[in-house]
Amino acid sequence: MGPLIGLALTDMVRRARLMFALGLMVALTVMMVMLLDGYIRGVDVRFQSAQPRLVVQEANTVGEFAGSRIPASVADQLRALGASDPIPEIHAVTGSSGSDAVLIAGVEPNRYRELDPYRLVSGRHLATDESERTAIVGELLAERRNLEAGDVVQLRARDFRVVGVFELGTYLDDAAIVPLADAQALLGWGDDVSIYIIDVDEGLAEDDTLPPGLVVAGRGDVALIEEWGPLLDLMAASVRLLAVGATAVLAMALWRLAWLHRLDLGVLRLLGFPRRFVAAFLCTQAVALVLASTTAGAAAAWFIAPSFGRTTLGVTIVPVVDGAVLVRAAAAAAMVLVVAVSIPLLSLQHRGVRDLVQRDD
Repeated sequence: MGPLIGLALTDMVRRARLMFALGLMVALTVMMVMLLDGYIRGVDVRFQSAQPRLVVQEANTVGEFAGSRIPASVADQLRALGASDPIPEIHAVTGSSGSDAVLIAGVEPNRYRELDPYRLVSGRHLATDESERTAIVGELLAERRNLEAGDVVQLRARDFRVVGVFELGTYLDDAAIVPLADAQALLGWGDDVSIYIIDVDEGLAEDDTLPPGLVVAGRGDVALIEEWGPLLDLMAASVRLLAVGATAVLAMALWRLAWLHRLDLGVLRLLGFPRRFVAAFLCTQAVALVLASTTAGAAAAWFIAPSFGRTTLGVTIVPVVDGAVLVRAAAAAAMVLVVAVSIPLLSLQHRGVRDLVQRDD
């Protein structure tokens, strides 16, 4: 078995240019598959962070993200229905265009940290009774606007002093969080808010409807992702097509490489070596090629993923290359390997020794 494995590796060295071309094709495919899968994973991470609380918002909106506006009197209605402590927040997108849009979250300074336990990167938290307009900004917004604690950020042409930078891991990493009263004054909303956050099992359940035109939803399950469903499905289909194309090309290349050595394999069969030696030849080349190419493609995807972030409506989506994406990439590579080896292996295994030693050139 050892000499045949050596023959397979030696043949790969002799055909270095061909192997490089095949390896590059597989590596680029793996990289693109991981980046596309990373985008899908990035959307999941940013917009599907379910939490053990409920949100009351205006129906037919993406209220927890933006678009909902409800009167302050809803708080009394919720208390009457059993909600002991409805917490108001404002979530809105401001800006004159998509390129300068900023997500604003208005919160109660003494309550918001228990709702969103973020990690403070620099500076301090919001405080009550500030003498000036203040904000803490998510790390993605800070990176995009080159902000740090002590700087000034303009929201709707008003200056807010940045007192801290935070990281949460959700779409709020693109937000400027300001005191609720400042957000209401900034938007001209009076006492209106976007949402009320309530605890579960307090008389209301997910999907309940309330007058006038309100709905109860699970916190963290932002409906905006439903709008992106067709795009995500297209990306998933692209991933599958890339994998199918790479499998077909790799299978044909491995079959051709094995066929070039059919005389050697036929002689070994005449000498009494079993059919599994043919499989060893094919598997050696396939495993070496796919393993090296997959590793290179995965490393490239991990390295360049941060530079592929795209910002839309104030929210940046970056491909997330984490353990889940790596596991799916490894499973896809294993499937490619199995199919790519099986096709030429079955073709050669069904040929007799006479077919293998017969020259046709």
